[in-house]
Amino acid sequence: MRRCLLLAAIAALQALLLTGCWSSAPIEDVNMEVAVALDAAEETKIEESFAGAGGVYPKRNKLSCTYQFIVPQGSVGSKKEGASSRSYYNMTESGDSVFESVRELALRTNRPPIGHHLKVIIIGEKLARNVQMSELIDFFSRDNDIRPSVLILVSKGEARDVLNNALPGQTPAFVMEGLFANRDRNLRIWEPLSIAKAVGPLHGRTSFLVQNVIAAENEVKFAGAGLIKGETGTLTGFLNEMELGGVVWLTGKGRGGVLKTYAQEEGGRLITYEVKSMDSTIEAQVQGGEISFHVQIESTGRYAETFNTNGSALKSDFIKRDEQLLEKQVQANAKKALAAMQDRLQADAAGFGKALQIQHPQVWRKVKDHWDEVFSTVPVTVEAKLTLEDFGASGTSSE
Repeated sequence: MRRCLLLAAIAALQALLLTGCWSSAPIEDVNMEVAVALDAAEETKIEESFAGAGGVYPKRNKLSCTYQFIVPQGSVGSKKEGASSRSYYNMTESGDSVFESVRELALRTNRPPIGHHLKVIIIGEKLARNVQMSELIDFFSRDNDIRPSVLILVSKGEARDVLNNALPGQTPAFVMEGLFANRDRNLRIWEPLSIAKAVGPLHGRTSFLVQNVIAAENEVKFAGAGLIKGETGTLTGFLNEMELGGVVWLTGKGRGGVLKTYAQEEGGRLITYEVKSMDSTIEAQVQGGEISFHVQIESTGRYAETFNTNGSALKSDFIKRDEQLLEKQVQANAKKALAAMQDRLQADAAGFGKALQIQHPQVWRKVKDHWDEVFSTVPVTVEAKLTLEDFGASGTSSE
């Protein structure tokens, strides 16, 4: 009898383990979102056509949401057809909120959208300048289907344009997500900003940077960064590529890339330096109630190219001279970034306020409520120390 009960219990347990997910749905029956572009409201031609035919409902049209969906492999027809066809398609819906827009798609497609695989959210410049980012990402941060690791970007122009540009066989959402993996190759890519990472500075009213992405022809490109101002929570302006590179040096957040400069005394000889490591220390100084900062930047790297045409071996004085030229270039790049933040944008997006808070908490408490305004007038000095420790396969003797 006991043996029969044991066998019955084992059989019941096996049946439970073999049971599939009760809420599963065939991939062909759902629309998998991989990207969402948010823009200031502007109805598409198809939306205007629907409205002209009577497909309209009361709304104020605050924003337009463009959803990028993946076409399941095998549903694009034959292999020959699938190779030349897009693996994605976009749908735009304009309305008063993100949630309303995604639910309106239920009137246009029989496959319900799901956000489990959402990769990126792109916010257009016009919308980002007029609506707080906390409001724009509120739905995404609340929805249980959407992961907090979804990345946020801004676009200098229409965000929807970014979702329409991709080389054959590529999907814009995956391209943008993958570009962040190139931070070890280029100093002009800012650290990825996820929903989880954006919530803190938004609620703390702290200024921060968001990677900017633009579109042209059939490609997308990372081009500088947008600055979200802490006091307003909206986009206040952009740093260009070189200014963003300067912020990377100031913060020490670069993982690798190329620095170039010119030796003017040698006919403008080009020097290219491959960054292998980077570090930065921001020292807050307070004297007589006056705040100032000193930034110490250190880096090690290698010669990528020297353009030394005389064929002589790399001597210690030659290397030292190049190191000094590269250090001056780092200082110049950092100062351009500081000028952009302090003079043009008047916001601290490089962590100077955090350094002051840690090193001089009493002083920070006095200025934290209007820190961006104070930061725009604070003097900052920059010192750089670069070391060429690798010379490649040619001219390896430092003598």
